[in-house]
Amino acid sequence: MILTAFNAFCSSLLSASTLLNLGQLCEALRSHLQTRRLLNDRDALELMAHGEANVIFRWGSDRLVRVAVNTPNQRFQGNFSRLTEFEGSILRYLTGSELGHDLLGEQRTATADFPYTYLITNYIAGGPMDYSRRHLQQCATTLARLHRLPRRSGYESVHQLAPLVPLVSHPLRLFWQEARDYAQPYLDSPAADATISDLLQAVLAQAETRLASEALLTEYRYACLVHSDHTYDNWVVTDQQAYLIDWEWAEIGSPAGDLGHFLSPITVQRRQGYQLPHADRQFFLNAYYAALEDAELAQIIQVHFAVFGAFPALRSLCWLANYGLTTHRWYADAADRAQASTSANSSTVARLERAQAGQQRLTQMGAEVMALLEAPLP
Repeated sequence: MILTAFNAFCSSLLSASTLLNLGQLCEALRSHLQTRRLLNDRDALELMAHGEANVIFRWGSDRLVRVAVNTPNQRFQGNFSRLTEFEGSILRYLTGSELGHDLLGEQRTATADFPYTYLITNYIAGGPMDYSRRHLQQCATTLARLHRLPRRSGYESVHQLAPLVPLVSHPLRLFWQEARDYAQPYLDSPAADATISDLLQAVLAQAETRLASEALLTEYRYACLVHSDHTYDNWVVTDQQAYLIDWEWAEIGSPAGDLGHFLSPITVQRRQGYQLPHADRQFFLNAYYAALEDAELAQIIQVHFAVFGAFPALRSLCWLANYGLTTHRWYADAADRAQASTSANSSTVARLERAQAGQQRLTQMGAEVMALLEAPLP
């Protein structure tokens, strides 16, 4: 299943960016909203962003429409409406928390005049996270508020989001197995680099030695809504605070999953190859534990992070190795076609360049992941 999801994700990157006519989609959405008397002739509707799953339109000055056009996430099994229902359920749970977008409207079933589903939310005027200390402080505060929600009146029922939102009860075993599944095609490939293969085998072996420590997560039990995808542009940062967007990979589980993904060198390098200094990493953790404003909860999450915090980075490392190998083959052909065309596909070329850059940094990032896996357990 993991490899099926990975292959579907990679192929979706090409199909979503090359086959969808965004101009026609915008006009169809405009007509659909006008028919429902939601949009008038004076309202502006313009393309704002195009991700792997959603095409986002800005509606006037204060709203967004998130149209689900693709489902690279295997949990939705290719069904656009399930993606919209999933993200909508999370935004409903978060109502009043001021941690992300407010849900203003939705279409969860495709209609004859608009064969896609969508969410209507408010627009947040801000920019992506840049790893400055000010942004690290704001992101730490937002994650602390998210993770302590089950202890806040009105948000105790996070488990009611299941089974729509997956409940991850044994994250170490799950992440280790997924990491191994991601790594195996690379290890089996004749095009694999021997140094990287040795590195992947070493980090997987080291991670396996830590699986028994998962019992500590049961001893120090705590679960909450976890965002799980902390790429820098999944944050919108304003002068006042940091907001989380794009919840399609969310889970119910250990808050250490968020901390581990946020601090993973594989996550951090997505912002122009950035490397987070150790002092800034510790600054973020200190700010996070202080923002919890709950000494007991802070102690629990510190145990979770010591036990589980390296595993999101492990899984991402193995995913990146396979992703780089696979997309280099697919995107090299696509880039050649794009460069030969009068209308070059800059998105395809940029993705190829990111994949190549990631491969070049694999050895360094692998060493960082190994250091995390060698840190002492509580």
